[in-house]
Amino acid sequence: VLNKRFRNTDSENANSLQVGSFGRQTGIAGISDLDMLYIMPETAWSNYSTSGGQKRLLQDVKEAILKRYPKTKVTIDRLVVSVTYTNFQVEVQPVFEREDQGYSYPDTKDGGSWKITKPKEEINAVAVLDREKNYNLRPLCKMARAWKNQHGIGMGGL
Repeated sequence: VLNKRFRNTDSENANSLQVGSFGRQTGIAGISDLDMLYIMPETAWSNYSTSGGQKRLLQDVKEAILKRYPKTKVTIDRLVVSVTYTNFQVEVQPVFEREDQGYSYPDTKDGGSWKITKPKEEINAVAVLDREKNYNLRPLCKMARAWKNQHGIGMGGL
């Protein structure tokens, strides 16, 4: 739906990147959310790089999703647009690609700013370390996540 709104194309997966535990392949069965980046067209930067543009960008993404899925709970949560289904949540973070292979993403806190993320580096680092450690890193990450969930430990997945 975002490709239709921002690029006038019907592609269902172009311009998106699965990140987080799913993207790193460290998620466990029963994963409750999917973190997605939607790569905005470079031409849209001028619409959102001005004051308040971060919030407008998230609002425009929310409106596009709601137009297609009007009965779904769609909310803005500082950095992302959360799409909540019965047993699953998708967090969509619109981003602008940078020359350094990173992405600028909106943060609406304190009037708005742009932050930088480099998920491809993160995904590649996990893959390299997994190979270097005899393919034991990802299983270890999954065990740690399962332990964290089982015992209610408050630590991030990364």
